[in-house]
Amino acid sequence: MSRPYVESTDTAELRAKIDQAKPLMPLPKLMRQLNYEEKQIGKSAVCPFHEDEHPSFSVFQSKGGKGWQWKCFAGCGEGDEIAFLAKHFGIATSEAIKRYLEMAGFPPSRRPMSHECRKSLGSPECLESRMSRKCHESPKFPVFPEYSVSNGQGLQKALKELGARNACNERITVKKGLWQLARDLRALEKQISRKLSNGELMQVFEEWHRLSQPFLDPAKPKDDYLAAFLAKPAKVRIPTGEGDTLNKALATVAKLSPDELPAIPGIPNAPERLRRIAALHRELWRLCGRKTYFLTCRDTARVVPGLSHQAAWNVNDALAQLGVIEIVRKGKAGLNSGKAAEFRYLLSETENGEREIAA
Repeated sequence: MSRPYVESTDTAELRAKIDQAKPLMPLPKLMRQLNYEEKQIGKSAVCPFHEDEHPSFSVFQSKGGKGWQWKCFAGCGEGDEIAFLAKHFGIATSEAIKRYLEMAGFPPSRRPMSHECRKSLGSPECLESRMSRKCHESPKFPVFPEYSVSNGQGLQKALKELGARNACNERITVKKGLWQLARDLRALEKQISRKLSNGELMQVFEEWHRLSQPFLDPAKPKDDYLAAFLAKPAKVRIPTGEGDTLNKALATVAKLSPDELPAIPGIPNAPERLRRIAALHRELWRLCGRKTYFLTCRDTARVVPGLSHQAAWNVNDALAQLGVIEIVRKGKAGLNSGKAAEFRYLLSETENGEREIAA
């Protein structure tokens, strides 16, 4: 099995863990855990990394002994499960290895620190070395500290950087660049707790268009690219950096005892499935900063073993009727539907255990 990530630097123990993890968390299972749709998983699939009108993505088992592989034939990349995690989260390979092993149930051992390194942690040389490594790792979102992007020069710098980061080049096509830019902008909006103004959006576009110019179709006017840019953010359901929020919520809710599930107002003996799905909504609400969040009926069903997608859809409707949640925007039911609905959790707990409507 190919192990390009660890041959030169990591231990035999880590290599063994990766080999053991591959059968436990193969690529198709990994993608489903990350909330990807079935149409994005297969030999002829829709690429999850760019707006794909025609299938240009493939998930397959390699005949060369490399195990499960993925490849985007439009240029988004290729590789195994670890490469997919790195692409999905926009993180360094070392961090992707750590997350992959955790998802497969193999927390990686932290490499022991040498006596010399511990002794010199405060030295300028050691600090410079650590800062250098940090600067070369792919950052997690949000990539801009909240204090620096709320307004003013910090936000202007962030907008300009997003336009430059997603500009077209030999590997980044117009569709791919604009789609990732839209996801980044949605993440930035959530970070600053407001929508970007028209003027701020134009700053991003102007920087993106300026740097993309050598790779754009000269026969297309600038207005066409502007229209495509402005149309993208409304189509984004999962902003950059939020791919693992659902998995965190599902893991938390799975560990809750019946006594820890939310009470349904006015129904003291409410069925556990209603209360467990209500707990999923509560956890997503918490993880999303007590703001609205997206959830498909397919993923809702994952919290109750054996629950069908249609039954999960009905439970969500029931919880809305009971005042536990608000359906901000309807999704779509169906066995293979990945179209998420937007929700807001309405209940909160006071210190004395009483129920009240969330602010």
